[in-house]
Amino acid sequence: MSAGGSERDSGKRAGADMRKGRQSASGFKQHVSEQKAVPGHATLAKARALDVTGFVEARSFEINALQRSLESAKTSGNARAFQTLPRHLRRRAASHNVKRMPVRLREKAISEMKKSAQSSKTLGEAGKLTNAKKNNRYRRRRARSVRAEYELRQAGKRWLETHVWHAKRMHMKEMSGVMVADSPNERSHKAAYRAAMEKTFVQDVSFYRTIEVAGSAEDIVRLVGRLVAPLDLTIAAPCHAGGSRMASLTLYRAGQYPLAALGPATALWRPPVEGELRSMWIRVHPCIADPVLSELANARSQLQVQQTLRIDDISSDLVSFELLGNQSTLMLCSILSHTASLESCGSSVLQAIRALPSPATLPESVVLALRIHDPRLHFPFKLPMEGAQPTPEQRSQLEELLLRWPEGAASLSAAGDGGIWDRAACASDIERRLSEHGINERRRSQLIPGSKLDPDPSVDVTVPILLIRTGPEALLGSRVIKTADQLVDNMAHGWTLLAPKGWGMPLWMALSFAGARAQGLQERAHVAFEAGLSTFPANWPGTSAYDSWAGPIAAEEFSKWSRRPPGKRTNYLHMGVESPFSSPFHKLLGMPHSPATYPEITTNDLQCRIKRLRKISSSKKAAALAPTDADDRGDVDMADELGAGLATIGIWLVSGERLSGIVSSLLAAPRREATMAQWANPLVEAICGHSCEDPLQLMEHALVRVRLICSGRGVPAKNAPIYMRSGAPSTGSDAVPMGVDPKRAALIGYVMAGSFSLARGCSMAIGACSLRGLFNIWIAGLGTQAPRASSNKCPRVTINSMNGGPFIDAILSVIP
Repeated sequence: MSAGGSERDSGKRAGADMRKGRQSASGFKQHVSEQKAVPGHATLAKARALDVTGFVEARSFEINALQRSLESAKTSGNARAFQTLPRHLRRRAASHNVKRMPVRLREKAISEMKKSAQSSKTLGEAGKLTNAKKNNRYRRRRARSVRAEYELRQAGKRWLETHVWHAKRMHMKEMSGVMVADSPNERSHKAAYRAAMEKTFVQDVSFYRTIEVAGSAEDIVRLVGRLVAPLDLTIAAPCHAGGSRMASLTLYRAGQYPLAALGPATALWRPPVEGELRSMWIRVHPCIADPVLSELANARSQLQVQQTLRIDDISSDLVSFELLGNQSTLMLCSILSHTASLESCGSSVLQAIRALPSPATLPESVVLALRIHDPRLHFPFKLPMEGAQPTPEQRSQLEELLLRWPEGAASLSAAGDGGIWDRAACASDIERRLSEHGINERRRSQLIPGSKLDPDPSVDVTVPILLIRTGPEALLGSRVIKTADQLVDNMAHGWTLLAPKGWGMPLWMALSFAGARAQGLQERAHVAFEAGLSTFPANWPGTSAYDSWAGPIAAEEFSKWSRRPPGKRTNYLHMGVESPFSSPFHKLLGMPHSPATYPEITTNDLQCRIKRLRKISSSKKAAALAPTDADDRGDVDMADELGAGLATIGIWLVSGERLSGIVSSLLAAPRREATMAQWANPLVEAICGHSCEDPLQLMEHALVRVRLICSGRGVPAKNAPIYMRSGAPSTGSDAVPMGVDPKRAALIGYVMAGSFSLARGCSMAIGACSLRGLFNIWIAGLGTQAPRASSNKCPRVTINSMNGGPFIDAILSVIP
């Protein structure tokens, strides 16, 4: 059959169905009309009609009860009230905290909790369900409770003003009773390097201790002169005495120079004020603050000036931040541009140095005194676009400034304005300043949201600050002139900002939002290492601060190593390393005892596989590595040869550019037949003139800080031994002390810090060598070539790789 025929048949069937439907509908209507027409059928029609709305309203209670019973039958026995919520409305603590549930389910949750035997809730006096622990989260997070908790947590230690900010982002550790930021939670060594090279690196250094010495200028110079080198009285120079520059010092115990060094320090005079006593601020690392205070007190009693000199610790009255990097000057000029004293000399200098490409262009240690408006009024700050060139007028003004630094930049121009030196006025300003709530209310009343607030002299207070151009001198404790070309300028130079207490967080937030990268102690040490500088106390052997710092670290590393299985830990004894966890400078210099803070680690403690060591005990390799009685006798004989008083002289470090320059010239001198006393005579005369009775006894305990530039593959590890390249010296009547094994005489020092230097593109290390070892190198004639950025010939040495690999060849140069 064709398609057209099938379509005609289906159409016919559809039409027949429609006709049948119309006939049935008309029949039904006729039947209903007939029933209505008959009176006897009225009751029957009414009975067949159903009023649905009325029926449901009359039986709504039964229907609702039926629905509730069905729902409860579904969840009874296998679901709690909080489990009936959709998943996106459920909360983790809803099972035991009824207040975290919707109101419609709280009644059921309360009844379930009452029935539960392990409920943490109790019924209060009013019959309401309450928490058994009154110290709930709401009470704990109230401002009053948080302050009380913070005060309790500060027991026995001091928090900086930026502690809470740092604790959320960094690992914190206690150092000399102060909680400081150690390192960020993220990997940041390369980021810190880039920030110091190209941007801005900032660190809160408020943990540094500040000691104020007040009295007459002559008495202050005499007092501080007892703790420094006799020829290092830079604090008496006119440029420092006027307060326009900060002096860098190396402190010693009173009258014991060059022995018993304490560490580096900086000294800043207050600008002279007519009719008032002079005062000086001495800023030191916290680990030597207590010894410095005690030495100053002893020196004051010896000079009999107790009534005229006052010594106070004002560390808690100041906050300080250190900024490094190429953009540190530009950032400070942008943040501190809203000065309250436009007519002051410091304000004009600040505007002039904005166009400087780097802080290294300015003279080091210069001081600027400023008084700025509240930094919260113009928060947040933004740096201007880079690439703006100074105008010819600004260029000439900058050249004049660099040639003649103004003497009045360290003091405020207003008469009677003591600035940051007036601590009573600073405390009064803190009490009168506007609260954070008041600042926010003023921002809310601004017509344009986000616009900066204008200072109101009747309400807003000003902030006195000091800007100090810091650099290598502050870290090394001495002047740096001849060796400045060996440093990386961007990472070695920067600024230190001093402000009164209470302004730490406003200034810190301004720096952070402007783009400065905040870092901790580890990153600061890494930046100093990249710059080629040593840090305190990690690179100051011979000081009590170094022993207190290195001893606990060595004990912790040894404990961590000893907890590993013998088959999984490094076998240092097999690699020829006798002291992998610390640098035994006392053993290198022939001292009988190690410092008390160092852990007692013997050769037996380093044995990893006892059976294997017993098997090879008869081999030549084990005989060469294991310590012998002859070695111990060598140490005793060496001490006997140098005299009975040798043990009483401690380790001392050749520090400062003047002394290190003498050692460098001695290494570069032509080789000749000489004893160590003859070779080191210029150094002895520079230290104590001609008054030294036994110079050899003094030189045998001397350490010299060195920089090692690796010329091959490998990265020097911390505590790695440094050896002479060609072994023990073969000539020289006084080259090797009597009674000492020639194999041990090849050891000249240890590495204190080593890593791959991103600034130099090669491995680098900072270590310390004995003066005797440098004399052995000179007498053997091992100077071969000059390192980078140096014109003098320097010796080559080898460093133990500490991992069983080949020794690392390096070029040695003396650093301050």
